Order: sequence, then C-alpha cells, then structure tokens
Amino acid sequence: MTAKQIFDDQFSAANLKSIFLDRVSQSGTVGRDGVHPSAFEGNLDREIALIRKNVLNEKYRFTTYKQRLILKGAGKAPREISIAGVRDRVCLRALNNALSTIFTDAKPALAHQYISEIKEYIKPLSDDYSFVQLDVQNFFPSLLHDQLLKRLRSKTRYHKLLHLLLSAIRTPTGTADVNGCGVPQGLSISNILSSIYMSPIDIEAHEKYEYYRYVDDILIICRTENAQANLRFMIRRLAKIGLTCHEPTPGSKTKIETLSTGVDYLGYHLTPAKVSIRKSSYRNIMEALVSVTTAAKYKPSDRRQMRRLNLKITGCFVNGKRYGAMFYFSMTDDIGQLKRLDRFVDRLWKKADFTKYGKAKTFVKTFHEIKYNLATTKYIPRFDDYTVDQMMQFIADLEARDIDEIKNWTEEKVRKTFKKHVKREISDLQKDMSPMS
Repeated sequence: MTAKQIFDDQFSAANLKSIFLDRVSQSGTVGRDGVHPSAFEGNLDREIALIRKNVLNEKYRFTTYKQRLILKGAGKAPREISIAGVRDRVCLRALNNALSTIFTDAKPALAHQYISEIKEYIKPLSDDYSFVQLDVQNFFPSLLHDQLLKRLRSKTRYHKLLHLLLSAIRTPTGTADVNGCGVPQGLSISNILSSIYMSPIDIEAHEKYEYYRYVDDILIICRTENAQANLRFMIRRLAKIGLTCHEPTPGSKTKIETLSTGVDYLGYHLTPAKVSIRKSSYRNIMEALVSVTTAAKYKPSDRRQMRRLNLKITGCFVNGKRYGAMFYFSMTDDIGQLKRLDRFVDRLWKKADFTKYGKAKTFVKTFHEIKYNLATTKYIPRFDDYTVDQMMQFIADLEARDIDEIKNWTEEKVRKTFKKHVKREISDLQKDMSPMS
C-alpha cells in the first residue's frame, strides 16, 4: 500500500469510529476543550464526519493541549505531559497507526524485549566489557522540526499526512510557544515520531555497538578499553541533531560502569550475575501497597480491601492486555526481592489489623504463574472472561454493597458499572508498571 492508501484507510469513517470505541470512549480524560468522551459519543457520526472533512481539506486544527506536570524528584524539573481533547485523540491515534504502518522499522520495541536481549547478551561476559549509559536532556522538547520533516519525507511526501502531523506538533501545550522544535510528550504519536527522528543514530550505533534505546534512555555495551571513546563519540553525534547529554559527572545517568557493577535501566538493575528490580522501582511497588492499606482505614470493607490488595499483587488481564507491576518485572532473577515484598505485605496487613479479612495473594506465586502457567492461570483475574454473576460480586465487593441489591440491576447497568470499576483499577496498575526513569 502507498502512504496515501494507508492514510486514507486510517481516516475512513469506519476506522475512526472504531478507534473512538476501542481506544478513547472508556477514558475519562478531558482536554482543554472540556468535552467528555460520553458527550462526544452522543454526536459520534457528526464528529467523525467533521474530522474527515477537515483532515481531507487540510483544515484540521488541534486544540491547545492541556498541560500536566509529572514530578521527577527533588531538584529535578517536572516532566510535561500534553493531553489532547477527545476529537484530537481520535485523529492522533489514526495518524499514529498510519505512521507505524509506513515506518515499520521505527515502531518502538517493548521495554521487556530489550531487557530480555540484554540479559542474554551480558550473561557470559566479564568486566572486559562495560555499560555506557547516556541521558539526554529535555529529549522531546529538543526534537527539531526540520530534521523530523527530513526523516518523514524519506518515505512519504503525501501532503495531507505531513500537513496534519506538522499541525499536531506545532500546537502548543498550555501557554508555551512552539518555535521550530519539540514534540509534545504524552500524545499517541510521540514515541513513533521520536523513533523516526532517531533512526539515523539507531542505524549507525547498531553497526558499531551492542546498542539499545528506549525513547531517550540509551545503553551501549562495549569493550571496556573503548568505552570512553564510544561515550564521547555518541555525545558528539547526538549534538549534531540538537540533542544534549547530561555531563558524565558523579551522580549523572550519563556514565560508564563495569558489567559487575551494573546499571539501572528500564526499571531493572542489570548485571551478568543477576537481573533485579531497581531500588526506586521496588520502592514504588511498596508505596503502592501502602496506599491500599492506608485507604482501607478510611473505607473499611473486608472484601474491597482484599480485592484491591490482590490486584496490586497479581495484576489482571483486560481486553487481552496485561496490567500490573509483576507482568513488567517478571524478567527478574531475584526471587529474594519478591519474598521480601510478601513479608512486607504480611506486616502491613497485620499492622492495619486486617488479618481477619483473610490472607493476601503473593508475589512469588504470581511470578511463578506468569513464568510457567500464564495461558491457563486462574490465580490472576481475567476480567474479559467474567460472567455477569462475577461482575455483580466484583461490584458488591468494591462498593461494599449487599449482592442482593445488585441482583436487581439490569444487565446493562451491571456491565457498565463493572467496566467503570475495572477501568479505575487498571489506571492505578498502569502507574505501577512504567519503565521510565
């Protein structure tokens, strides 16, 4: 298919409607336009027709993105996330799908895939090899529009696609100005655009080193004797496309470490001897567990707290996808960490005087099920397979209601309420499984 055919297919009325129903309708996120997905759905056919008309006439205008700041820790500038309105999210998702189909080599790999590859590569190596880690300053705000357009034109010059894309990245977030650089972070197109932008670097580095890049987290594995030269070369090479690395000073993430010392990368601590959950990610899991028991003090319900705690431990399956920290951290070799988490849960539960509610599930058992029994496990909830009776029990548990009361509801109300609760729970679980620093 040509770029035009791919673009036209993604922006067909049927596909745009499917994108809204599958990817946007269940979100409660509202952009600066104040339109809720439920209101958008009430005028769905008209809204889809409006998107198509303006895109095909090259008159589509994105609404200024809403700004959300994510704190990164003391002394660090917050990460700016751009939140698009409902109509724009539908449009951006179709644009992302088109880009992913045209630029197949630029589709970002899963973080899990990188960890698996690194784990196998370093296992037989010694300190004759080192990790070279590069930390790019202000990655997304530094991407130059002219460089990005050059990469895009290498595979497509379809004007409607390029016009829409430039409109998307030139739309400001909050009150900020856009002056020829920057890709808003948090949009569905952000990661594919960053991969397209970095493609010349990726190709060149793959020919020289064992090289991994997850968005702006770059890791090279090379002979120790060449590590300093390789670090300097990469810093200079990135500077040529407008990207500046943090200096390799003490405490910086731009650094060289022997393999036995290891590095923190994508939520893990990596050495040839052991791959474990990095300390900050481990603390995040513990804080998530504390949040459940803390909330339990204010909303006491045995069934509710046990449901929520067990979900934090096991995660779940929804719409064919896996959610939860243990799914992400199942690459660990450090079972001792998981045993310590289980002891931590026991202490929390006893301290809150909730042992009368029963015994929680365990991280060790969850790990075993993910590694060896994933296809048939009943230990991890599969919400897609829940019967109406199971949905009613789930609602009763989370709302601390009598099940007989919910049995009087219509099936439509049960399903809608169940979906709402599941959405809220997996939203929390998604925060627990981020690989980003």
